[in-house]
Amino acid sequence: MLGKRRQADLATLLEQQQKGHVASHSAFPTEKAQMAGCSGIREFMGSRPPVAVFFASIAVFALTLISVSLYLQSHKTQILNPDIEDWNSFYNTLSNMEICFPNQDSPKMAKMRRSERELPSIASSVPPTMSSNITNDATDNVTVSVMADVHVLKSQHSLFGVTLHAVLPASHLGIKRDPSVLDITMQLPTKKSKKWVACLLFTGPPHLLPNSPIAPPNCSLSMSSKKIEVELGGGWLAGDSQWCQNDVVGSLTVMPKDELNVYLTEGDVTLIQMHILYTTCLLGVMMLGILLYLVCGRRCATLRSHQAVVAVAPDKVPLNP
Repeated sequence: MLGKRRQADLATLLEQQQKGHVASHSAFPTEKAQMAGCSGIREFMGSRPPVAVFFASIAVFALTLISVSLYLQSHKTQILNPDIEDWNSFYNTLSNMEICFPNQDSPKMAKMRRSERELPSIASSVPPTMSSNITNDATDNVTVSVMADVHVLKSQHSLFGVTLHAVLPASHLGIKRDPSVLDITMQLPTKKSKKWVACLLFTGPPHLLPNSPIAPPNCSLSMSSKKIEVELGGGWLAGDSQWCQNDVVGSLTVMPKDELNVYLTEGDVTLIQMHILYTTCLLGVMMLGILLYLVCGRRCATLRSHQAVVAVAPDKVPLNP
């Protein structure tokens, strides 16, 4: 009787231990699954580094495209059109240049006067009441007059009531291997003027001028102000020993205006977002293919290892099966 009672107690105790063991295992299924997933990722990163790097690159690229699409969606009417050179970008190019004011007795000034007498500038032959975008049939040049906020400094002093004339090569505008030039005439306001509004006259080939559909207001030049011949050059000429040697270097600032900006239309922005969406979907398919390769590769490796273990011959074979 005592033996049977002890066996019953032992059976009950074993049953309780088994239930407690099962309960402890079932209490943290999520944590174990997460640990198994993390270990699988570590194993994947360690065993196949090139695939892991490629997967991470695709994921970062997809997230970047999504961020760009969200930015376009939030700034849909404020994206500048990169295919059009507006007047503000042209003004910025002029503002990055320096003005060289030759001395009255310098050889450079005498050469300018002689060339002006022999070959008068195109701008001087244009009537002051001309309208914008007049085409010269003889040279295929266009003449455009615009109003802009211009500030010119000479020896740290502002210039007023004078007219500056310069001939700007196409190379100074970022167009290389182009022999054409742009004739520029700037009539600065007088001291009595409350604004820095000047009249700018440009004469040259059309490709040297902005192709923006939004143009500044027109203006007309008056021949009463004093005319000064100057040279325009960028900062890259500062290291040249021949640039503005023994002369006075000044600065030119042309203020941009918000109303001259050319933005992308909503249709163009929507088209860009569609292309971004298609590219992101393609990247998502590539990421899914890499994940399937990971899962199938692990299962195939496990199956092969199991088959290899089964196929191994045992060390000892029983003589009497």
